[in-house]
Amino acid sequence: MTTYTEFLEKAQAEFLNGLKQAQELNLKTLASFKDLASAVPTVDATESNGTVKLPSPTEIVERTFAFTNQIIETRKQYILKLAEMADETQKQIVDAAKRASSKN
Repeated sequence: MTTYTEFLEKAQAEFLNGLKQAQELNLKTLASFKDLASAVPTVDATESNGTVKLPSPTEIVERTFAFTNQIIETRKQYILKLAEMADETQKQIVDAAKRASSKN
């Protein structure tokens, strides 16, 4: 039988582990952005004679909204997973409360 103190210690350890993983992922992401930024090609506009093809304003809008939709879908999937976890956690808390009240 797990005591309340053991439960809190385990929860704290899990939280710290998750925090460390999130921080590590953040550092990896920042490193990827740094690498990506260093890979941006340089364009000498004086030598291109107008041959540099930039996207049209319509293409920029379409690409921006496509990317925004991807972000929204990613957030939606994340929030749905959190909601599923919350549902399961709520059930477990109710079950634990029932078990605790039945022992009194």
